[in-house]
Amino acid sequence: MDIQGGNHTKPGLLVLTQKHDQSTGCHRMLESGRLTARYRTECALKGEYGCTVDEFSAVVLFNLTNDMLVRVAGGTEDTPYSKAAVQAILKGKTVFAVEEEVELFDYKRTAPAVYYNMMLEKVNFLKESGVIFCPLSQLEDSVLGETTDAVPVVEAPAVPPGPRRKRPGGTGREIVTARDLALLNNDNILVMRVAADSIISSEAWDYARVNGMQIIRE
Repeated sequence: MDIQGGNHTKPGLLVLTQKHDQSTGCHRMLESGRLTARYRTECALKGEYGCTVDEFSAVVLFNLTNDMLVRVAGGTEDTPYSKAAVQAILKGKTVFAVEEEVELFDYKRTAPAVYYNMMLEKVNFLKESGVIFCPLSQLEDSVLGETTDAVPVVEAPAVPPGPRRKRPGGTGREIVTARDLALLNNDNILVMRVAADSIISSEAWDYARVNGMQIIRE
């Protein structure tokens, strides 16, 4: 449902969070002049979930704990948060998730690789379902549709230079996928060196950004 404001109709932007304080960044979303100029913003928790997803065109997920990640990825609607998130996905709403608010990423350096990757599959499942994961610093631009496909170069931690990927046989250009990066990541290698004309999939860029990896063209 949209509301009429003068001669303009504003679509709704719903923020889902499990806590409502300054630490989550949801206040920044709700009070942003750039967003309120285009959207009618609302926090579901503050409104005690008295709203319905049908009233909004976009939804932003904060506080995506491991417990909630499993619920949403599994389609379980047993809490107000998970029900709203699942319904937003099912109804084709534009759904964003704040990377800093994804609890799983906090355990990247400590969790066993096999367990972490099992949980990461749920994140990737949500991505394949259309959920857009982005850092808080880029959230406003993403919601407003002002981002580009370019991925900024991220300084990798001080690690030995990564392996140089060999060009496959034949004359075709090399294609780098998220799976290629995942294999290196399992061995704690955070840098991949590729040929200058390599084709790097968008999923590979996403994987590198989320996991603190670096792809270097040579």
